[in-house]
Formats: sequence, C-alpha cells, structure tokens
Amino acid sequence: MHNYGKKYFQVSPNFSDRLKKGILYVVFFIILVISICLSTRKYEEWKEDHTGIPDAVGSISENNDHYLIVVANSDKINDKEELSRKIIHMCQENSFKSIKFSVSVNGYPSKLDINVYLHRDDIEAGKVFCKIEYKTFDNNLAYDIKHNSDKYHLFLDGTEIDFY
Repeated sequence: MHNYGKKYFQVSPNFSDRLKKGILYVVFFIILVISICLSTRKYEEWKEDHTGIPDAVGSISENNDHYLIVVANSDKINDKEELSRKIIHMCQENSFKSIKFSVSVNGYPSKLDINVYLHRDDIEAGKVFCKIEYKTFDNNLAYDIKHNSDKYHLFLDGTEIDFY
C-alpha cells in the first residue's frame, strides 16, 4: 500500500503551536477591545459626575411647591452661597439638563426646597451637602420664582443669604 497524499494531510508540529498563539492573540485582542469600551463608558460617567454643572435629578411638586434633588457634580465646592444662587438661577431659567419644570402647564414654582449632593452616589449614601430654600414670607401662591423674585428670600442651611 502506498501512502499517497499522506504527507499533505499531516499537521506539522509548528502548525499547532502557531494555531495556539493565534488563538491567544485573538482572545487578547477581544479582551483589549472590551476593556477599552468599558473604560470609555466609565470615563464618560466620571466626566459627567465632575463637570461642576449642577443638575436636578429628582423632583416632587405639591401645590406648586417644588422639592428638588440637585447634584453639584463636583468634588469640592468653595462657596456654598454662590452655588445656592447658581442653582436658583438655573431654576428660574429652567435650565437643568435632566429635569425641566412644566411651566406651560403649571407656571413656575411658588416655592423651592432643594437638597444638594456633591455626586449621585451621595444620594444613596444620604450625604446631603446643603439645603436650599427659596420662598416668600407670606406664602402667596400667586407669586412665582421667576416673575416675582423680589418677593423671595434665599435660605442656605436655614440661614438667610443675599440673592442677586
């Protein structure tokens, strides 16, 4: 019997080593691509959480009084009063990224009660950074925070501060 063609179907010892190396390279490449994709997503989350631009992430309204949860998106706040004013101005301009007041239906709020957190993770941990209230002394429901701001008083952690 002749073994014609047998040498054509034999696998050289180097071939299996090259195949194993090739498979390892493919697996490594796939892991590398997955790692890059995950790190990019994590970076985007980190970047959003450190922009320094406050964002309202929760809202409840009752009788046109609005209770907000705002995230400062910053590791450190040097001036709480300035942050408080900025958040109130954002409410007046209805300029939060995640939540908008439905001003065409209900008008602007007549009172604001805001809990501020540095980051979203602090909400679950219950780490309130500061508490802001923007209200009138006479609780007149005809007033709103945008059109009657001269009637309102700004409180930061229970102490009245200047609003401008």
